[in-house]
Amino acid sequence: MDTITLSPALLSASLFAGLDPAEVAGFLKSARCRLDSFPRGAILLSQGDRVTAAGVLLSGQIKAYRLNRQGEENLQSVLSPGSMFGDMLMATDNGKSPVTVEALEDARVLFVPFESIMEAAGDFGNRLRINLLHELSSRHWALNRKVRYLSERSLRGRIALFLLDAARDQGGPTFTLPMTREAMASLLGVNRSALSRELSRMEKDGLLAVYRGSFRLLDREGLEGCLG
Repeated sequence: MDTITLSPALLSASLFAGLDPAEVAGFLKSARCRLDSFPRGAILLSQGDRVTAAGVLLSGQIKAYRLNRQGEENLQSVLSPGSMFGDMLMATDNGKSPVTVEALEDARVLFVPFESIMEAAGDFGNRLRINLLHELSSRHWALNRKVRYLSERSLRGRIALFLLDAARDQGGPTFTLPMTREAMASLLGVNRSALSRELSRMEKDGLLAVYRGSFRLLDREGLEGCLG
C-alpha cells in the first residue's frame, strides 16, 4: 500500500471539495482509507464484486464497462484524476458492482470506506457527508439525462439533445466536452463510427461545427427540431 499524500487530484475530488487540507490530512490518517497502485490492464473491480468504499482516482485513467453475453465490452464511462466510482453502491444493501473497472494506464486510487465517512465527527464530518450527498445527486441527474438521451428515437435526436445540454451547462455555443468520443458514443448507446458519421452529416447540414476536441452549435433551432 502506498503512502497517502495530499495531491491536487485528491483535494479536487468532489468528496473533499471546500474542505481544509489539514482536516483532510487528519481524516485520512484516522480513517481506514487505502491507497493502491494498479498497472495498466489491472482490474480494480470486477462485475459482481461487493463495493464497500468509494474510489477516488488520483492519477492515470480507468474505464468502467459491462460484458454482454457475447463477451463484448459495453463501455459505461472513462474516468480521469479527481473522479470517483463506487460511491453510489457502497451505501446500498446489495452493493454489488454492475460493471468491471479496469486501468487504461498506470493508476493510483484512494479507497474511502463508507463507514469512515459516516463516522467522521464534527463540522468536518458533516461537510464530508454533504459533499457525498452532492456527488450522489449529481450522479442521479446524470443517469436521468442518459435515460432522456436514449429515449430519443433517432441518433440525430440523441446527439442534438446531448449537445444542447452541454452548451447550456457551459454557458455558450462553443464548448469542449470532458470526455472522449468513445465515451460520448457509449453514453448515447451507439458505436463510435456511427456517431462520427452522424456528426459529419449534421456538420454538412449546417447544424454545428466539429473541431478536434470541441463543438460549436450553429443552428440551435435546427438542433431542437431534431428532437422527437
